[in-house]
Amino acid sequence: MASRLEFNVFDFATAAGDYTRQQFVSSFASGGFNGSKWAPRTSKWGKRFTHPLMNDTGTLARSIQSEAGRTDIVGRRSDRTRIFRKGARYCMWTTEKSFPVKGKRGRSKERYGHYAAIHNTDPKFGLYTVNQYSTRRPVHRQFIGFSPKTDDYIAAHFIDMIFKGFPHQPL
Repeated sequence: MASRLEFNVFDFATAAGDYTRQQFVSSFASGGFNGSKWAPRTSKWGKRFTHPLMNDTGTLARSIQSEAGRTDIVGRRSDRTRIFRKGARYCMWTTEKSFPVKGKRGRSKERYGHYAAIHNTDPKFGLYTVNQYSTRRPVHRQFIGFSPKTDDYIAAHFIDMIFKGFPHQPL
């Protein structure tokens, strides 16, 4: 039978993961991530087409996927005693594919199809340019990742879930 702590850890990981996913999806509505706004468009094309940044069709916001699960660590130590620990995990990813849409810019079927990966990559690793004739790099507009604001909220509101059902020990 699993312990109360194992159930509480799974509930905590699921609740914290769901809250984090909600924050990532809401970054599209707020037009920024981690309290800062996304960089405005500077190209001639971008100034003519004024739909909200990164929210033309909503496909990218809907592509954020998540999955909660339990992890079991099973094995043996060097002195041949058994190891069995239970834990929890919450995985989050984007499908990161850009599909061609008739009448929209960038209709290429496979090349540069990883739209989400372009925006979430650290700029020092993304050494590509907007096209082969330019030295200008694309603007990175992060919408998913680590956020101190989200971490502080989780610490303030969800940590108590881990110890739910345990006897209270006064200090």
